[in-house]
Amino acid sequence: MSYNAPRLRTLLAMSASVMTLSAIAVPAFAQDAAPADDAGFEIEELVITAEKREQALQDVPVAVSAYTSEQRDIAGITGIQDFVNFTPGMNYSGTDRVSLRGAGRNTFYVGNDPGVASYTDGFYSASSSELFKTPLFIERTEILRGPQGTLYGRNAIGGAINMVSKRPSDEFGGEIRLGVGNYERTKIEGVLSIPVAENLRFKVGGSQDWQREGFVENVGTANDAAKIKRTYFEVQMEAELGDNLDVFVRYNRTSWDDTMGVGDRLNNLITPYDTTNPFGPIGQLMPNPQFGYTTANPGVTDPYKMNTNTDGYGQLRGNHILIANVTYDLGWADLKYIGGFQQYNYQTGGDNDFTSRTTAIAIPGMAVPYFPTLTTDFDENKRYYSNEVNLTSNSDGPLSWILGLYQYHEEYKQRIQLRNPNQTQLSQPLTLTGGLAAPNPLRNYVDTQAALTSKAWAVFGQTTYRFNDQWAITGGLRYTKDEKDGFESQRLIILSPGIASGAFAFDVSTDTNPALPGVQNSRNLSDSWDAVTGVVNLDWTPDDDTLVYAKYSRGYKSGGFLLGTLSSQPKADQEQVDAYELGLKKTFGGRLILNASAFFNDYKDLQLNLSQLNAAGTAAANNFVNVDAEAYGLELEAIWQPIKALQMSASYGYLNTAITRGCCFYDPADPGALDPAATPSGGSALSNGTRLVFQTLKGSNLYQSPENKFAFNGNYTFDFTPGSLILSATYTWTDETIYQPFKSRDLKVPSYGVTDFRVLWNDAEDRYTLIGFVKNAFDEEGYNSTSSTNPTAIFGMPNPGSAAAGTLRQTGTAIARGLIQPRTYGLELQYRF
Repeated sequence: MSYNAPRLRTLLAMSASVMTLSAIAVPAFAQDAAPADDAGFEIEELVITAEKREQALQDVPVAVSAYTSEQRDIAGITGIQDFVNFTPGMNYSGTDRVSLRGAGRNTFYVGNDPGVASYTDGFYSASSSELFKTPLFIERTEILRGPQGTLYGRNAIGGAINMVSKRPSDEFGGEIRLGVGNYERTKIEGVLSIPVAENLRFKVGGSQDWQREGFVENVGTANDAAKIKRTYFEVQMEAELGDNLDVFVRYNRTSWDDTMGVGDRLNNLITPYDTTNPFGPIGQLMPNPQFGYTTANPGVTDPYKMNTNTDGYGQLRGNHILIANVTYDLGWADLKYIGGFQQYNYQTGGDNDFTSRTTAIAIPGMAVPYFPTLTTDFDENKRYYSNEVNLTSNSDGPLSWILGLYQYHEEYKQRIQLRNPNQTQLSQPLTLTGGLAAPNPLRNYVDTQAALTSKAWAVFGQTTYRFNDQWAITGGLRYTKDEKDGFESQRLIILSPGIASGAFAFDVSTDTNPALPGVQNSRNLSDSWDAVTGVVNLDWTPDDDTLVYAKYSRGYKSGGFLLGTLSSQPKADQEQVDAYELGLKKTFGGRLILNASAFFNDYKDLQLNLSQLNAAGTAAANNFVNVDAEAYGLELEAIWQPIKALQMSASYGYLNTAITRGCCFYDPADPGALDPAATPSGGSALSNGTRLVFQTLKGSNLYQSPENKFAFNGNYTFDFTPGSLILSATYTWTDETIYQPFKSRDLKVPSYGVTDFRVLWNDAEDRYTLIGFVKNAFDEEGYNSTSSTNPTAIFGMPNPGSAAAGTLRQTGTAIARGLIQPRTYGLELQYRF
């Protein structure tokens, strides 16, 4: 420690000097109102609960970004992508996939867990839906980076997100917010605090956000993509029952009726249609619906345009959350209960052929017309509850500690259907021997169903001992036990040409037990995992304005399944990370705060979902595999306020990731390993006239891990007798990012930068605020994900000159990507009473 610390301080001091000379600082966003006298004001620290007790942000030896509701209004942090832009090491790619420092998940199938744990008022949520709540309802959002395997534990291998609600006020009053914007967007939200006694308060609130014009224009007959209609309602109760007992209860309900898919993602096909080959050579169940299509894909020249004939939808129904916090002051310690329950039903779907074709087309070798209208439907139901009891010391002495017990129970069901509603042959498929298979009245060609029961228990403890005013050591341990019991079934129907009497549909479902008569296309999976995780942290406080810490922590994510895929490799082992971190938190003269952390993470058995050809060669199947990886990086955050009126903040994150073990797989986007960056290893195979060249993943970047990220916000306040005017500008930049574990250039999205502007007027009595804003002011195009469907290769006609006789020639890649929001602007009025 004594040898490395001076070098670290030199590095961080140099970084601080560069940032100061450049007049930038980071988004710790911890400022409250400062004194009017410029000569005496200082930035006031924010109190957070990152370690489950109230502490000043600068005193917590954790890399944490904290965002208050007031600073969110000033900087324009209104949605999950804004949190991502401002937080070093954080990424979000739709389908509910949050990652921190390279740890997350790359699949939405039932049976596997996120790598970042989300908490709302202490209750663990398996969904990131709470991150969509506006500043009216959230007092503070804390994003803890690095494994939080002791106090948070469950699936916090990458970090944890802690959201704290605005509580009821002691006085009767409330707030109403009205907003209008382009794309025919209107928003109304309000809250009302109702104190009914000195020790009993209630709060009710709600909102409706309605965007009637979609971000993605549909030139076909279906609806525009990314329309929004969302409602929210909550009620809170807070009470002090006697001198020692505090109770807080919150219920909320959310409903979405969007034309965008899961995860607030604007998804569109941005590559040309595949019009050449009528049949895909790698596991295609339906003939190519784009074969012979003469209309160009408008998404190639403008990614915010599409051409489809099936309406898209994203509906969240019955999303209920009930949370209770009960704290009893024992004097020497606080005994606290945190419990919660959540359930929801989410449905999403739309066009799966990306065209507006409706009439039948002729397919060579097929005696019956082929209807190219393909659709997709995704339906998931989840309900879960948890209970935690912890005991936290209240002593002012050198020893502080927390002990706790935790229990979690989840029930999850999911169904995915790919359908050709106009193809009558699908209604009654045949077996491969020519007999009648079970009827298929919905005309699905893929129908996967999955169910999961998941249970977890944990016991944890953490203690800090202060040797003196400068030195302290923290140690913590957690034991976690996970059990999962799942069921899955899958039905695959292929429309086969070349039959003299016409085209027939054949049931080609995977037979999980060939020894039994008939196709056994379902099975049960069950397993359990456990782990001991923990943390050791040494921190040094040489003065009131400086904290230096060195930390080792171990994180864990339970093993899991790919339920619904009938994969030949459906199970993955548990993940583990050994994380090492050096951190500095420094305040200069009360007006410049600089926080920095350097880290190295060593991942064992990182879970990946990889699409591979099934044994029959009829379709691409998913395998759940484990690889090893490492990640290291540097994160800088600061806030500088040289005078009371001017505040500048910035953040920078450098993240270097690499898979160190993982072989051998073929890339559906580059099955022949033709990309110059491809790394062939493990041989090759010939499937349906296509040469598959296997690759090693060693050296590949982790998904969702841009190497560089930068964010800057500057705001200036003009004070007048009737009120104050705040001018705010933000610029964020994200490096190129890969969203699959292969090295193909087609899998990367390019870097992009976005500029936002805001103007806020506050009256002198703080009764109302008027905000004018423009986001993505220069209408930059950018991509924040690939779609949930992996990119796939496009093939030309047979290439006789190929080195492998009989192979096809890859001519491109079909890619659907998630888009950032285009330019939006509008007004918001806030009125407090």
